[in-house]
Amino acid sequence: MAGKAWLGGLATSMNVEHDYFPVVEGALPVGLQGSLFRNGPGRFERGENRKNHLLDGDGMIQAFDFRDGTVRYRNRFVRTEKYCAEQAAGRLLYPTWTTLAPGGVARNLGANKYKSQAGVTVYEKNGRLYAFDEVGLPYGLDPETLETLGEQQVGPADIKVDYKAHTKTDGHTGEWLLLGVEHGRRMVFHVVVRAADGTMRNHQRVAAPRRAYVHDWFATEHYVMVLLHPVELSLAPFLSGLASLSDSLRWKPHKGNLLMVIDRSGASGPVLLEAPARFMWHSLNAYETGGSIIADFVGYEAPDHFLGENAAFKAIMQGKQGEQNYPGTVRRYVVNLNEKRLTEELISSANHEFPVVHPGRAGYRHRYGYFVTAADSTVFPNGLARIEMDTGRRDVVLLDDETHLGEPVFVPDASQAEERGWLLSVGLNGKTGCSFLGVFRAERLADGPVARVLLGHPTPLSFHGCWHSRSD
Repeated sequence: MAGKAWLGGLATSMNVEHDYFPVVEGALPVGLQGSLFRNGPGRFERGENRKNHLLDGDGMIQAFDFRDGTVRYRNRFVRTEKYCAEQAAGRLLYPTWTTLAPGGVARNLGANKYKSQAGVTVYEKNGRLYAFDEVGLPYGLDPETLETLGEQQVGPADIKVDYKAHTKTDGHTGEWLLLGVEHGRRMVFHVVVRAADGTMRNHQRVAAPRRAYVHDWFATEHYVMVLLHPVELSLAPFLSGLASLSDSLRWKPHKGNLLMVIDRSGASGPVLLEAPARFMWHSLNAYETGGSIIADFVGYEAPDHFLGENAAFKAIMQGKQGEQNYPGTVRRYVVNLNEKRLTEELISSANHEFPVVHPGRAGYRHRYGYFVTAADSTVFPNGLARIEMDTGRRDVVLLDDETHLGEPVFVPDASQAEERGWLLSVGLNGKTGCSFLGVFRAERLADGPVARVLLGHPTPLSFHGCWHSRSD
């Protein structure tokens, strides 16, 4: 990575589980009282075997506990079945979604060979943390101790599905929406709705019109929408154990996107709408207005940073820059269900990722979206942006070229106004080689961080996080 060797800190395993009070630079906002939880791969190798991809590794929860002007930092691996078995053996035993297991084809045959690493997202619900992968059930953890509590059944107990890492929480009702995928002769989605108190409210099973790799999705007050972008799985090399899942994925832009609109109540069948090919990692938000549905997301003309031998997320594991030629542009779908018509708008052509909204606006009309950003098409951003979604106006802060910033988590302040609150972003300082947590005013990004929590070590790339306010 010419001139960017310090980015290798994002791909460095964190084998120590810490518990300490870091130095705080600047002034922590008085209103920040609670815990930020983060999840992402924490271990990339065992013995002589290393993962092929930055997006792959054993899940590790990080916690930043804010209390009375101090911050406590903790990290702990999720003790999944896979983690415990490999820890005892001292070596890699199982294939993962980007890396074959050592030992040849026999160790990698079949479609049911993957075990959860619980290393993508984390949510706090009713006093419990849920760590999700893209495989199987989420794992539960105690938020006070980060002790692993085992797999958690979040849907009907009589169905076996792989739950997607991204879930949705209704900003008004607190309902928790989950999307599961059943693999078989056809790809089938399971839409699960749980009430705010955790009780099951609804479950429906909907067949997909085609197979596609899905990471994130949309939810509104009355609908769930799944974007089937044209990333297809080449089954022969995958099932034969000759290639990992990610190496078996192919980008087929001539097939375009299909947006699948599902009635949350199940009263009517799904509606399918065509759109130009865009690769989507993450949605921002969606809502209903005046007979239409608005769905905002980050879209790529092609996922060269993810798929291909020289993809950036793969190359960084060998200390190289890799391909990352297409920026994550901010897009909007306007859906008219009565006319079964979809139009696409470009909100911003600048590079963005990891979109978030005020949690109270989730599923409802939002004014602002918050993102990581960079001046070029890199997937290793150094800035944050707030976009006024109806006008495209951007407020931006870019830190220096030797800084990386990860997904911002929006923490509302006491006023609950949509524009007021803090953005918390875990970053890597390339000059010191250490990570930090940056605290930014959401409505005054250009001022830069009001505080930094300075860790004494680097942390691997952290994908997603959640905030849990302390009530005492």
